[in-house]
Amino acid sequence: MWDLKNKTVVISGATNGIGKAAAIELSKEYPKLIFTYRNESLAKGLLGEIKDSSPDTQVHSVYCDFSNQDSIKKCTEEINGLCESIDVLVNNAGVVNTSYHETSDGIENTFAVNHLGYFLFTNLLLHKLKGENETRIINVSSAAHSFVKEMQWGDINFKNNFKQGLRCYGQSKLANLLFTRYLAIKLSTENITVNAIHPGGVNTSLGSQNKVWYSKPLRLILRPFFRSPLKGAESIIYLATKQDDGVTGEYFVDSKIHKSSSYSKNLEEAHKLWSLSEEMVGQTFDL
Repeated sequence: MWDLKNKTVVISGATNGIGKAAAIELSKEYPKLIFTYRNESLAKGLLGEIKDSSPDTQVHSVYCDFSNQDSIKKCTEEINGLCESIDVLVNNAGVVNTSYHETSDGIENTFAVNHLGYFLFTNLLLHKLKGENETRIINVSSAAHSFVKEMQWGDINFKNNFKQGLRCYGQSKLANLLFTRYLAIKLSTENITVNAIHPGGVNTSLGSQNKVWYSKPLRLILRPFFRSPLKGAESIIYLATKQDDGVTGEYFVDSKIHKSSSYSKNLEEAHKLWSLSEEMVGQTFDL
């Protein structure tokens, strides 16, 4: 097992669901833990739980609204000031939407949070992961990437074809895999591994703002089929703590390498996504 003691672990969106489960479990290994939040009350609750279970763990919370690029920039500036280096970066913040709406940056919310949030957050912290020691990036994707066969380049926002958002969500999770594979290649000369995971169907608050999918009766019916957040977080915990084996650019399900769609491995499309992402965040990243 990789020793996390005194290493720095950063987790986005850690105040509920699998992010919270991963934060609590990883805190037991005594790293310096930094997590992002949107809800201050939930953040205080998580800080209290970690202090109770792992009182010797250093833990910091940083506000971040992943639908707002300025908020991501401010958050990463604060994180950069809190640590000299980052050993594990977990991109977990996410959203599910059943109605169309755009962010203040003019981008459909699902794509903005689930993909561009990962893209910008990672690139603005990447210099903290570079160095002589091994470091790790873990991206939370989903089997929902198979909801779409390819990226909808002509209408990336799904503005003209949103419907209930299933395909839009699937596209954002496909983007996570394209980003993972491409970043792994761009960092192949660095001592950084980049892998993605599917947490499985998890009973979390993700999408709880959507009455169509997540009404109380529906949640009660589906609850027996959901995994617990801790079970969903197992692949994150595995990738954060496993011995170094050099595996990078892979997709994990139940802590094992799993097959993803053939399109998710298309490097030409991954390069196209990278270029579009740079355009949409207004920054170029030379790795």
